[in-house]
Amino acid sequence: MKITEKIDVRFPRTLAEALRLQAGEQTRGKLLAGGTDLMVQWAAGVPAPERATSVWNLPELSAIEMAPDAIEIGAGVTHAFLRDCVQIRRHLPALVAAAATVGAAQIQSRGTLGGNAANASPAGDTAPALLVTGGSVVLASLSGRREVPLDRFWIDYRKIDARPDEIIVAFRLPPKGRAKERFRKIGTRRAQAISKVMAASRILVEKGRIVSAAIALGSVAPTPVRLAQVEAFLVGKKLSPKLIDEAEQLAQATVAPIADIRSSAEYRRWASGRLVRDALEHL
Repeated sequence: MKITEKIDVRFPRTLAEALRLQAGEQTRGKLLAGGTDLMVQWAAGVPAPERATSVWNLPELSAIEMAPDAIEIGAGVTHAFLRDCVQIRRHLPALVAAAATVGAAQIQSRGTLGGNAANASPAGDTAPALLVTGGSVVLASLSGRREVPLDRFWIDYRKIDARPDEIIVAFRLPPKGRAKERFRKIGTRRAQAISKVMAASRILVEKGRIVSAAIALGSVAPTPVRLAQVEAFLVGKKLSPKLIDEAEQLAQATVAPIADIRSSAEYRRWASGRLVRDALEHL
C-alpha cells in the first residue's frame, strides 16, 4: 500500500535547528526517527501529518554517557547499537535483551530507543526494561530541558507526557548495580513477533532476602505497567518456593489484562504470573 498524502519532511542537521522547527508546532507536525513504525502506520491508512521533522542521525541524540549514578542514552541510539554495546550489556542487561527482540535485524538497525518509547504502544519491547530502572526521560524545547520519570511518561494508549514543541533527547537510567535483571517476551513465534505479554525485572537479593524489586509488564494494559503490589509484597522476604508461588498468584490477581487479536485476557493473566515466577526462579 502506498502513502498517497504528500508530507513535507524537514531534515535539520543539529538538535538546535530541530528545536527551532518544532517550536511552532501544535498538532500538525510529527517527529520522525527511524520511521520503522510511523511509515508502516501511514502506509496502512493512519492519517499522515502535513509535515514531519526528521531527527534521524542527529549527533546530539546518538551519544551514550556513563556516570556512576546514571547512564544517559541518546534517544537516537538504535536497537542494534544497544544490543551490541558491551557497557550497556553490563549495566542494563534487560534493556539489551529487549532491544534484541525488536523486529528483525534490519528494524533493529534503523529503529531507535526514543522512537520505540514515543510510539507509546503497550507492546513496545523496550518499555518494561526502561520502567524497571526507575529512570527518566529527558525532553528538550527552546524553553529548556525537563525530566519526566518513566513511570509517569506513558499516560494512556499512544499518549506520552510530551508537548508538540518538545523532542525526546535522552534517557537517564540508573545502572543495576548488584541487582539482577531479566527480560522475557511471549509471542506467537520465537522471533519477529508482537508480544502477547512481556516482563522485565530488576531484583536485588542479599543473604537470601529480597532487598528491592522492580517488575514491569507490557501488553497487558493501555500502557506498560509496574507491578507495585507484587514488588511491595516481595521486599524484605526470604526467597523461597512458597514466596514464588504466592508472588505468581498475586500477579495474576493484580493485573487486568486487555484482550485483542493476539491474545485473550485470560491467557495474559495466567502468563503474567508465570513471567513473575520466571524472574524469581532465575535469581
